[in-house]
Amino acid sequence: MELRTGFAMDWESGLRRGGFRIEVEGGRISEVAAAVPDGPYSRCIAIPGLVQPHVHLCQTLFRGTAEGRTLMEWLSERIWPLESAHTPDTLATSVLVSLREIISSGCTALLDVGSVEGSCTTVDILRRSGIRAHAANALMDAGPACLARDLAWLSEETDRVSAACGGLVRHALAPRFALSCSDGLWEWVAGLGGGRIRTTHCAESPAEVKDQAIAGEGGNVRFLQNRGFLGPSTVLAHCIHLSEGEPEILAATGTAAAHCPWTNLRLGSGIADVPGLLSHGVRVLPASDGAACNNRLDLASDARLGMALMSVTGSPAAVSGRLWLKAATETAGGLLGTGHGRISEGFAADLVLIEPSPEEAGELEAAEDPVRFVLELDWPSRVRLVMVDGVVLYDCGSFPTLPPLPLRIAEARREVLRRAGADA
Repeated sequence: MELRTGFAMDWESGLRRGGFRIEVEGGRISEVAAAVPDGPYSRCIAIPGLVQPHVHLCQTLFRGTAEGRTLMEWLSERIWPLESAHTPDTLATSVLVSLREIISSGCTALLDVGSVEGSCTTVDILRRSGIRAHAANALMDAGPACLARDLAWLSEETDRVSAACGGLVRHALAPRFALSCSDGLWEWVAGLGGGRIRTTHCAESPAEVKDQAIAGEGGNVRFLQNRGFLGPSTVLAHCIHLSEGEPEILAATGTAAAHCPWTNLRLGSGIADVPGLLSHGVRVLPASDGAACNNRLDLASDARLGMALMSVTGSPAAVSGRLWLKAATETAGGLLGTGHGRISEGFAADLVLIEPSPEEAGELEAAEDPVRFVLELDWPSRVRLVMVDGVVLYDCGSFPTLPPLPLRIAEARREVLRRAGADA
């Protein structure tokens, strides 16, 4: 397959102008050469696909139904009852709506926290979609009776979900967070091999880290370190309220932090010290979290907010657009093993084509940081094509690989709200 674009952009080379011919063969980029831009994508910018390192696909159906609460109330009063109310059809609807948004806004890979029950449904849709994914089944053996399950059941479900994975979808391990998992569950997770990606929520809210179970061990990062959970294949979401010395622990263990700025603000959790984390050598990856606490699954907009917040917690010049693009492509992709991140021969053909308006293209010529300028465009209205492993997943409004919704969105929302006893 041949793509002809007017520009190409990655973190290493920045924005390259003049026209390119990108040849794709066997799922990889076989050649990149200068060429006269031609065809439907001649005004587009070719960019490595973005990687979504923390998302809750099962929560998209709850968008706008859990407002005005801080984290613990948001979970206990709304999200956990709603998650437990999913049926196979409502869960499938939520996952498909999520993927429409994620793919059409330029993402080619993701890490999903999953649901306690039903994650085989999620895995089936992910495999059919063609997106690269690490899919987990959320692990909880403490907390609300509507969701928590004993360790024996969780172990069996983990085997089922892991067996359902394959192709571009790999299994991940996702204990929900410190207060929803027993010591026995952490010990079991620590004993599982297979080189799986591991993820959990960490130091998200002030109330969470004040709990004696966490505070008594010197903080959430130390809590997880003491349970053998940290390492170069681990992603910790949020990392806002860290104790002294914990950024150094993250850096020393190679543990990555998924930065979810919209969620952190919407739930009143705070602002993560991203400049401080980066200064210690921690890998920081922009992330969307769930639509129920973000309202969007547009990773470029999360990167945009993350860049803006760095002007508050650090300096506007602290991190360039290139480094944010690297975090959202090659760094996140390297952690998840996608093999992409550059527009170059030999790299995976996980590509996004976005088309700036004529006015934006003119402004881009004079931009001091053209990569940041492109990242701050409205990607959902600019993305024209998304390709994963050489297969087109999105083309000018169509999703050739996604199955139809099993239920209308409004119908699925009503069903979940009814089953949760939360009719609104």
